[in-house]
Amino acid sequence: MASNEKIYLISNGDFRDITCRASWPKQDETLRMVKAAFDKLGVKTEVLPAYNPTRQHGFLTKQCEGTALFSTLDPQAPIVVVLSIWAYAHHVSGALQTHQGPILLMANFDGTWPGLVALLNHAGTLDRLCVKHSRIWSETFADDPVFMRRLDTWCKTGEIKYDMSHLASGETLKLSADAQRLGEELARDIRRHKRIMGQLDPGCMGMLNALINPAKLGAIGMPIELLNQSDLVAEMGLVSDREAQDHLNWLVKKGTWFNWGTDQFEDLVHGQVLTQMKMYSAAARIYRRFGLSAIGIPYQLGLVRLVPASDLVEGMLNNSDRPDVVDPASGEVVEKGKPIVHFNEGDMGAGVPQTLMRDIYLRKGLPPETTLHDVRWGRSYNGKFLWVLEISGGAPPAHFGGWQNSKVYRQPKVYFPLGGGTCSGICRPGVITWARFYEAWGEIGMDCGTGEVVALPEAEVNDRLGKTTREWPIANTHIPGYDPEQLMASHMSNHIVIGYGDILQELVATCLHLGIPTRVAGKVKDTLQ
Repeated sequence: MASNEKIYLISNGDFRDITCRASWPKQDETLRMVKAAFDKLGVKTEVLPAYNPTRQHGFLTKQCEGTALFSTLDPQAPIVVVLSIWAYAHHVSGALQTHQGPILLMANFDGTWPGLVALLNHAGTLDRLCVKHSRIWSETFADDPVFMRRLDTWCKTGEIKYDMSHLASGETLKLSADAQRLGEELARDIRRHKRIMGQLDPGCMGMLNALINPAKLGAIGMPIELLNQSDLVAEMGLVSDREAQDHLNWLVKKGTWFNWGTDQFEDLVHGQVLTQMKMYSAAARIYRRFGLSAIGIPYQLGLVRLVPASDLVEGMLNNSDRPDVVDPASGEVVEKGKPIVHFNEGDMGAGVPQTLMRDIYLRKGLPPETTLHDVRWGRSYNGKFLWVLEISGGAPPAHFGGWQNSKVYRQPKVYFPLGGGTCSGICRPGVITWARFYEAWGEIGMDCGTGEVVALPEAEVNDRLGKTTREWPIANTHIPGYDPEQLMASHMSNHIVIGYGDILQELVATCLHLGIPTRVAGKVKDTLQ
């Protein structure tokens, strides 16, 4: 780009004004740091949109605001989307689909203000929409020499390229005969009998990377059943108070800890959890009615205005040890003693690997529970970089060591005005397999690897929770060779799926037999070459 060309710094934000107001001071601070970095390179910048004193922030909060803003700009202008908080990618992605100038996604690397999570979402979304862009992130911006070298490169060339040697094609790896056999048999079963993926009102919170082309899914034997959130609410109305109370009694007898209070606007109260128990039964009934293999509930933008949070429900569904739900039509218990795979936020990119991993774990006689997490943040501890993997309260209790280690907090009111409980805990130490399914540039793919959830001292765990979201489940995870330099450069979503036990070879084999191009990430690839 020309040396005298102005670069536009775009503040993309949350849909909710209350969240944007609370986080504007951090965005304002980040913008000053970003401008200082460009000033150091002698590059002119302009912040858009301007701060709005009535709204008390300067974020884009809707897609229509994004398209209106971009309509005033030169289509060739260089654009930097500055991300310091969680932001809805679709606010800008529609406008960026027709933008012709260079695009840079820039984020802070911070747990409390998770711009890095937003960057991964925006990058996955733009890849899904076939929009060329570059990524960059930093903790200190102008004081970060690596960041400054990369920023200078983008200013001169319009792109940043990263070393991708941490990725290896699954087709080049040596898989055991047993893994190949299991993968071939499972793929044959999936193609013959199918795995129907129930997705309720997808596209939650601007995560367009959560949407996968139905033709691509059907071609691998995993067709979509598109469902509606209003049907979930209607089904909840058919669940009796007695059934809901029985589910709650079951959790209490199992030793689940509830952070009960009396003020429904501030605290977790009985009525919120009873409604969640009705959602649990309703989701299981819908799962059986449509013959599903997985179900995904996107709670925000719809359900958030109608019912308490879905997170406790999600953790219950994903757990083998859970209250029985009887299907009214058949009188049978739905998936007794097994998880009902739930993919949080309706993210099909998590639903596919969760379903495949569940099937592999069951065939190998291993605990079959899976969940997705946000790649929330991370830092080094005793010489190892440990990611904070954290999701909004919906991980299965098996990952914490059981219901007796599970805590139920009221969801934060700024995001969850009607309350509802989390399914929260500290994930137990152990070897994990991780994965992410995606669609990018018109093709599907799977990235996967292995890692280890690490036990940390109580003080370190509490500090990590304090720097992220204390009410949510946490997995402090080491993924050798998939540290920030690697993950931030190539990960295809803000989400990552984990399950306990090493089934990497079986997962790769299954994917390849289904026709899913697969990459193995991190140092584990070196053991398979």
